[in-house]
Amino acid sequence: MKTILIATDFSPAADNAANYGLELAKYFNADLILVNAYQLPQANYDTGIPPDTLTILHDASLKSLNAAKSKLQKNAPGVKIECITVMGGAFDSIEQISKENNVDLVVMGIIGHAGVVKEHIIGSTAVKTAKHLSIPVFIIPEGASYKRIHKLSFACDMDHTEETGIIYSAKFFAKLFDAELEIVNIEAPGKELTPEKANTLEFVEEKLTTVKHKTFTVSDENPVHGLEDYYKRYPSDAVILNTKKHNVFHNMFAGSVIKKMAFHSHVPLLIIH
Repeated sequence: MKTILIATDFSPAADNAANYGLELAKYFNADLILVNAYQLPQANYDTGIPPDTLTILHDASLKSLNAAKSKLQKNAPGVKIECITVMGGAFDSIEQISKENNVDLVVMGIIGHAGVVKEHIIGSTAVKTAKHLSIPVFIIPEGASYKRIHKLSFACDMDHTEETGIIYSAKFFAKLFDAELEIVNIEAPGKELTPEKANTLEFVEEKLTTVKHKTFTVSDENPVHGLEDYYKRYPSDAVILNTKKHNVFHNMFAGSVIKKMAFHSHVPLLIIH
């Protein structure tokens, strides 16, 4: 883990995510890139946009980035922090900058329960980025503060997991954080154990022999409800979700669950692909 990108709009949720990302950088001895993407305001057809608007927006963005950098640097003078301001959409900007700088991880904040309208109508840049960016994305709830990750939970539906390679990603992060890995298998109530599922479970156990781990099954018609209830009873330091697209469960799991968990979870979510 050499380079971590923190996307910010300078909101309290983004500031909280920046503090979390800073602690990750300290833990991994990684460099940080602070990114702010800004867009042109809507222009009147007759008057258009004043020529100096781009310069004003760019300078304002860079000034705010440098102020955020200064706050972070006080708590970690040894961490290298670069500021990048860019005009454009947030997701496209994050994707481009990540590629150009070989970013290993993106950290973003999200407004929790206070963002009900945003969840149901507008959506979230963090959710969009997590679902479509090819590199891992850490979504940090507004109220979550950093603490050393000792328990890392991987929520999945265990359907042909051996064909996707995601178990290797979960194992990688467990080793990276030197954490216990908890596999939480989501099942519909009454679903029988098929030979295929048995093979998958055997495969997972075989691949995780070098990692301290446990496997649990959650039965619920609603995956979000099942996961929320489980994590209330058995808290984790961070939860891994994936966006695999190979089965019919994908639309409900990778789409709805990631979005719902992102807006309602009290612990950070690590989205892998």
